[in-house]
This record gives sequence, C-alpha cells and structure tokens, in this order.
Amino acid sequence: MPLSNPIAKLIAPLLMLSAGAASAQQSDPVWTFYGHLNIGVLSVDDGFDRETGVTDNDNSNSRIGLIYRRNLDNGSNFRFHFETAIGLRGSSSINGASNSFGQDYRRTELRKFEFIYETPNHGTFYAGQGSIATDGFAEADFSGTSVIAYSSLQDQAGSQVFRVAGGGLSGVTVGNAFSAFDGARRFRFRYDTPRFNGFQVAISGGREILASGNDDEFYDLGLRYDKDYGDYEVAGRLGYSWRGSAEELLVGSAALLHKPTGLSLSVASGSQQKGDASYVYVKAGLQRDWWSFGRTHLSIDVYEGDDFNVAGSSSSSVGLAAVQKIDKYNLEIYASHRIYDYRDGAINAEDLDVTFVGARWRF
Repeated sequence: MPLSNPIAKLIAPLLMLSAGAASAQQSDPVWTFYGHLNIGVLSVDDGFDRETGVTDNDNSNSRIGLIYRRNLDNGSNFRFHFETAIGLRGSSSINGASNSFGQDYRRTELRKFEFIYETPNHGTFYAGQGSIATDGFAEADFSGTSVIAYSSLQDQAGSQVFRVAGGGLSGVTVGNAFSAFDGARRFRFRYDTPRFNGFQVAISGGREILASGNDDEFYDLGLRYDKDYGDYEVAGRLGYSWRGSAEELLVGSAALLHKPTGLSLSVASGSQQKGDASYVYVKAGLQRDWWSFGRTHLSIDVYEGDDFNVAGSSSSSVGLAAVQKIDKYNLEIYASHRIYDYRDGAINAEDLDVTFVGARWRF
C-alpha cells in the first residue's frame, strides 16, 4: 500500500483545518525541557560465564526532550515535541563479546520530532516522527516497576546469546526468542478520537525513515480504555498492526489496580497473524508507602512464548523486580533478577540469569 493511501489522504485535510484554527488568537507560548538518566549495572550468567558491565537501561533509555506549547482561544492547543535518546550503549545491545559502556549517537536515537494539534471536541492530530497508534499497547501496567520489568523482555538483554550443553554458543539471542509485538515510533500521520466513557480510538500510517536500508510502511489501529472506579483503576489496550508487506500483528494488554491494598495485576498477549509466534505475559504487583521519602513497588512476572525464532520453539521467563522512589530528588532506585529459558527441536539451551541494579533520575 503506498503511503498516500488511504490514511494520509484522510488525515492531510484534517491537518490543514487544524493549521487554519491555529491562526486564532493565541496565548503566550510555554517551553518545557525535560529528560532522565537511567544507568545501571547488568550482570549475566549464561551457565558457563558471568559478564558484568555498566549500561544504559533500554527499558527506558536515557533521553532529553523539549515541548513547545501554545494554547488557542478556541480551546485547542498546538505543540511541537522533540525527544531523543542520548546514545549511550544500552542493555539490549551488550553481550559477552561486547559489553563496553560508551556513547555512540545514531539517527535512530531520535524518538520524537512531531507537530500536534489537540482540539477540545474533535480529537488530536499528529504529524512527524513519534508513536504509532499501537505504541505501548503491550504495556498496560499499574505496578510501578516497568522501569526495570515489563512485557518487552528483549529490552533488558536482547543481544545475549544462549549457550548449549558443553558451552558452545547456540546462535539464538534473547531478541530472537522474546518479543511483545508492541508498537514503536515512526514517521507517521496519526489521529486520536476524543475520549468517550473511557474509550479512545487511534489510527496511524507511516514509514521507517531513520534506519538505513529500511523504508517499510506501517499502518496501525488501536482501541484504548482507561477508567477510574474509585477503589479500582482499570486500563485496557487492543491493537492491530500492519508492518511492511509481510507482517500483521494482534496485540493487547489489560491492567487492574486495587488502590486500598496497592495490589495490581496486568496481562499482555500478542500473536502474528501471518505466522505462528505468540505469547502471554502476566505480572502481579504490590505498592506500599513504607517510608516517608517515597513509595515502594514490587512485582513478579511470567512470560510464555511459542514459535519464536523457529516453529515448535518455547520461550519462557520469570522475573522479580523492586523499585524504590525518592520523591525529593525525582529518583527511582531499582533491582531485578530474571531467568530466560529457550528450547526448540535442535537446541536445549542453558538458562540465562540476568541481574540488573540501577537508578533513573528525572529532570
């Protein structure tokens, strides 16, 4: 499908209308600068060797951002949003052969370069590099530990290679064996409807423009649900994604928080519609105000996947995570331990034990 059809044709006139509305009398603009550093120590035991190194945490990599906002008298607002990772070597990139910590900025570090027009009654329009409609749709979660533990397990150790009995390398990485099928960021046009009784629909179409040699087109449709029921908070996501000409994905997640007890439960699942790979991820969380300086968050999660890498394979993982917030300094200190297991008809790999300790400081 060419990019001009059908989504761009639908959204382009709407963007022109939004530009006309922006000519209404405007308030003074507001500039917001933000970012965070998220550095930790990653230790990996592959059954034969243990490697330890300092790394950026790719669950939420270190970044900086800038937002320009101008409110309009018609109740709308116009925003320009720039955000980029700072290019530190990340946890999904290091492995036993290469675990040095350093800085290597590439154009794929650019996360957002987008123009946003938000209306009070007709939804929100986006143009530029940013989140596609299904970005975050595998991540509904109230546990408060997603900085170190969430459904995209490959972000923590994606380049680590499983070993087989005897110590040889299997050639299979965590990234080959695990995925959440979550959406990403691309150059796209996107439209989000207004919220109605907790529901919101998003549609997007775009192209990969930052990765060399990749100009795949992406089309996404997503349904969100967010509702506060007093003692309970509920979130749900369901999305369908067309990626290039060969891949179609169905992905969704749901989360529930019981506020009085601090107990939470989240579930994520996804499957290839052209292919057999699928997974289920379940996470239970507990949060408590045990100390006056910040809330404590704990979680345990389980991942079960089938037919990743090769047909007939199984991928499983169990993880424990703890996050301690220190509100005065905008700081989160965290620790996690995760076990990755992979098996197929030809490979009975040794488990990978991954421990990660670090901190995220927001500014």
